[in-house]
Amino acid sequence: RSCRPPSAHGAPPRAQEGPHVTTANAHPDLSALSGGLAYITGGASGIGYGLAQESLERGLAAVVIADVEPDAMEAAVERLRAENLGSGEVFGVVVDVSDADSVAASADAVAERFPGIPISLLAANAGVGGSGSVIHSDQDQWDFVMGVNVTGVSNCLRTFVPGMLKQAGPGSIMATSSQDGICAANGIYGVSKHACTAMMEALHQELRGRLSTHLLCPNVTATNVVTSERNRARISSNKSEVAATPAPAEDEEPNPILERFQAYVSPPAPSLRPHQGQARL
Repeated sequence: RSCRPPSAHGAPPRAQEGPHVTTANAHPDLSALSGGLAYITGGASGIGYGLAQESLERGLAAVVIADVEPDAMEAAVERLRAENLGSGEVFGVVVDVSDADSVAASADAVAERFPGIPISLLAANAGVGGSGSVIHSDQDQWDFVMGVNVTGVSNCLRTFVPGMLKQAGPGSIMATSSQDGICAANGIYGVSKHACTAMMEALHQELRGRLSTHLLCPNVTATNVVTSERNRARISSNKSEVAATPAPAEDEEPNPILERFQAYVSPPAPSLRPHQGQARL
């Protein structure tokens, strides 16, 4: 979904003048960013990993896999290097996107490793699932989901976009929202994805064409989002103690996200084609 909200008078925002102003925001060719650097959060698996593969194949000079799980990040970096998808260099950093200091530290590490290479693609892709309802979830659950899915995106934008605006080259910014970010919200997860959608629309209006802005709103895709509780303690360790997630009450509504991903966590139904999730990537 391309973020092109109309102005108050029904016309799209007027682009600024300049050598790298985007004239067509929708569906850019990654090859136009060749020679630059891609910074991808949640890049160790799923959509982020697929985007890293495409970035290498389209000629980006460097791809940064930014992920909260050190082992998964290192494994993804090794796999990408072994795939030999292009001449670009693959680099990994551990980052908790919900922590502004962690994002800033990763930016410093990238700048030190790749001096002089512009960040041409910023992919705020990291996200977590959340089955909690709006009224029954505790503060820890709200903080976990909103911290990654909303604050995590804003931390990336505030850290990287000002520098991207100063670069003498084209650039694209994308965020991974969800189908739940453009239809009726489904619990805390839906609330967070609506906020992500609104944030990118607001960013598009602020940038006025200087950088292209893009929002990905996938339906069911083969990712690890349904098991994101595994990272809850890791993300919260530097903030506050997190109590163990209580077992769901017998009358509690089922997890709608888990149900929608059931095809990937249970034996596949006969109607599902092999690698359907990979094809959607």
